[in-house]
Amino acid sequence: RWGTEGKVRRRSRDAQSSSDMATFIPIAGTGRDNGKSYNMERVLRSNILNSDYFVQLSKIEDFMDLVDEIYNEVDHVEPWMSGNARGPSTAFCLLYRLFTMELDDRNVNHLIRHRDSPYIRALGFLYVRYVRDPKEFGRWFDPFFKDDEEFAPMPGGKNVTIGAFVRDLVLDQYYFETIFPRCPEVTRRALVDRIVKLGFGDKPLGCGGCGGSRRVEAPSGARPPSVKAALSVNLGQRAPHMAGVTERGRGIDPSRRDRDRSREDGNRNRDRDGNRNRDRD
Repeated sequence: RWGTEGKVRRRSRDAQSSSDMATFIPIAGTGRDNGKSYNMERVLRSNILNSDYFVQLSKIEDFMDLVDEIYNEVDHVEPWMSGNARGPSTAFCLLYRLFTMELDDRNVNHLIRHRDSPYIRALGFLYVRYVRDPKEFGRWFDPFFKDDEEFAPMPGGKNVTIGAFVRDLVLDQYYFETIFPRCPEVTRRALVDRIVKLGFGDKPLGCGGCGGSRRVEAPSGARPPSVKAALSVNLGQRAPHMAGVTERGRGIDPSRRDRDRSREDGNRNRDRDGNRNRDRD
């Protein structure tokens, strides 16, 4: 395993009872890049494909092993690593690996109905939002608009219900700093009407139901700032936001790593100077 989160690894095959558990056949992977975009914006996709973590994920061929990896390593579902970290989040690297596996309905149902982790469920709903036919959104999303299981989409953020998260996937085309593929208006309107009939509002809360926006206000008529911000990030640059937390999923704190490197460099310089002084003596 590549993460250092310290969670006890639990086999996700135990997530469902034997009576309703689907039998999964290992799904052959398709490598790092099969030429498909999976409706993900270009810069985020490029950073995922070129991340060391995704290279490791590409070696996982079995769907159930990938679900275990989500259980062990994901603690938020933002698209980018947080704070001073660079690159795509653990969650979205895993999500893209699910894309390349091109899951069938039984796989997707296993994700969105998983009993052990709401983060597994959240990635299942994101999978549907990105790559499933919008005409089928009703059957995937409708049963969960009132789901009351809670989790935190943002690292260190407030808890929201799965229902609020799913409703926001329908109501908002933006997701933190990135953007979803467009849903046909007829389909979207039908889903919004259903949400309203259940007693919920027809306006998105933003940020996966947490509320607020990561987008900077732009002049009227300008291109959506979140898209501009995302497209301005070149390969290897940091995520286009300033959240004051770090990515924990892979056990990496880049700011601490940089401080450690500086400290090591300083120690090496002092040792070198000390050796030079002894040589002079």
